[in-house]
Amino acid sequence: MVVKDKKTYEEIDARIEQLLEKGTELGGMEMLSEEEQEELKVLSEAAYDWECEEEPHPWRVKPSLIAAIKVAFRKKGYKQKEAAEAIGVSPTTFSDILHGRRSISFDTARNIYHELGVPANLVLQ
Repeated sequence: MVVKDKKTYEEIDARIEQLLEKGTELGGMEMLSEEEQEELKVLSEAAYDWECEEEPHPWRVKPSLIAAIKVAFRKKGYKQKEAAEAIGVSPTTFSDILHGRRSISFDTARNIYHELGVPANLVLQ
């Protein structure tokens, strides 16, 4: 799958978020159907490829992880600033992570898993 414009990218991003929210509600991404797991993989890769073309960042966090982080902190009732505090980064750093402008360190990845409950398989992609 190849994303050719921003509108398609935004539609894909919304679908990724839906699938991640469903997986989170079910107790993990492995609880999604095989078709949904494959769809999530294909959409994530297409979105990632488009982002790399539009704004190249070799260290970019994959869209599936960004969407999972957003779902997780909203589910906990956190505002973005509170989520940043929970994982031990500044609000600016957290914003950069959510916009794909900054990579995550091992400690941040661990905190995303422990504090926000994002599944390890997504954090470690």
